[in-house]
Amino acid sequence: MTKRICVLVGMVLTGLFPLCAADTIRLNMQEFLPDYPLDSDGKWVHTYNDYFPSISFGEYFSFAHMKHFLYGGNPSTVDMVYWDGFTLCTNGDDTDWGYSGSSAFWPEHQWGCMAGGGIDSTGVLKKGAPYLVAYWGYNYEEETMRSLQVDFPDGETHRPLGVWVCNHPWAYYGIIHSDGFAHSFADNGAAFQIIVHGLDEEGKEAGMPIAVTLASFHDNQLDISSDWQWVNLSSLGQVNGIYFTLESSDMSQGLGMNTAAYFCLGGMEILEHVDEIPRPAGLEAEPLDEHSVKVTWSRVYDAAYYRLYVDSVLVDSTTATSFVFTGLETYTSYRFFAQAVSAYGESSDWGYVVARTKDLTPPTPPTNLQAEPDLYKIRLTWDAGTDNIAVGRYGVYVDGKRYTRTKYTTCTVTGLAAGTTYTIEVDTWDTSDNTSERVSMQVTTRALPTGMEETDDDSQQTIYYTLLGQPVSRSNIVPGQVYIVKTGNRTSKQIIY
Repeated sequence: MTKRICVLVGMVLTGLFPLCAADTIRLNMQEFLPDYPLDSDGKWVHTYNDYFPSISFGEYFSFAHMKHFLYGGNPSTVDMVYWDGFTLCTNGDDTDWGYSGSSAFWPEHQWGCMAGGGIDSTGVLKKGAPYLVAYWGYNYEEETMRSLQVDFPDGETHRPLGVWVCNHPWAYYGIIHSDGFAHSFADNGAAFQIIVHGLDEEGKEAGMPIAVTLASFHDNQLDISSDWQWVNLSSLGQVNGIYFTLESSDMSQGLGMNTAAYFCLGGMEILEHVDEIPRPAGLEAEPLDEHSVKVTWSRVYDAAYYRLYVDSVLVDSTTATSFVFTGLETYTSYRFFAQAVSAYGESSDWGYVVARTKDLTPPTPPTNLQAEPDLYKIRLTWDAGTDNIAVGRYGVYVDGKRYTRTKYTTCTVTGLAAGTTYTIEVDTWDTSDNTSERVSMQVTTRALPTGMEETDDDSQQTIYYTLLGQPVSRSNIVPGQVYIVKTGNRTSKQIIY
């Protein structure tokens, strides 16, 4: 493992990092390549073997492999039909195996890298150099078992400095021209990203996640790279490990991401462990009203006081382990940070939590409620209500009971009796489930047509009428049409076959 000395000076975010000096530890996959035999495709021969739960490079870097086998794999066999996490490769294949618009050829060619190979410590491309292919098994993410987790085997906290990442060919070409699952990016705002998360000693998230854009469509143009790119991770602070997730604008309801969940990792740098004042942990936020949020955290024993930030802006300090942030915008999400400071002026990394202020303002009622009664139904229309944030839907009530909720400004109430008066009410709901007062009106459905007099209950005679009240014999009924049916004094509307 090669090292070099560096001095980390200054602050990426105000007050975030103390002045420190530590060894830089650089991931060197080439050094450990003899421990990971490769096949003729340039992939690790144990890619499909869940007896290897990780790929380790010395005492500092351990990359998850088959982290979810307890749920989908069989630990008694090495003949696996899938893999998850990271696998080691030297393939460097940047061929478009989805040229036919299908994903059929990708599974046997998933070992490539758009850059064409791995890199050296300075990011210079080297054909045949090792790299890691990362596959995100998002269906198996758990707090203590994540598919793309990177642990530090020495058990110490380290400050990640950065990581080299590159697009994988399957994702790259799927974004360009689709692949049978993925759709090509053609709309402004479309994006494919890696999200890097920090982990504390309990395996919980620590530090503010960092988003890395691998592809985006903006200004009517696709921006996608085939090169290695360096991602600065220093704002994560000292952590016990990291993990990666992926996000894409190309999603399917209930099925998740359509974009192939791959990327390549070429290298990583962390700082040797340095004893520092711990960051505040266990942050929890409680929105109090439209303009304030209470944040609490666990005590840091080395702390003389805590600095408090909203979206990276210093707002106050306290010696307590809670603080009420005020003066916030209604129904708005904020990132709240707490930073411990020792009696000697040493400052910790930030602990943070995200919360949204409340929306307590009800919307206005709908106006201009109109009704068009029929025999057994009433068609309603109204003008939209308004809200300080957004109207979500409308509630419709019949004789005090809720009939339905709808996002439209029209509704047809069915299943009513003819010639009957009903109390109809409508109210507005906003996106925070605040409700307006109800607007109300009395509506009487149309009476039965002339000639459809009520008969005795005991009569078993059945008479058929058209919807206009004209009698019709059973032999002249048109199958599948709707008719008014009277049996005794019981009247209903039915589809007759």
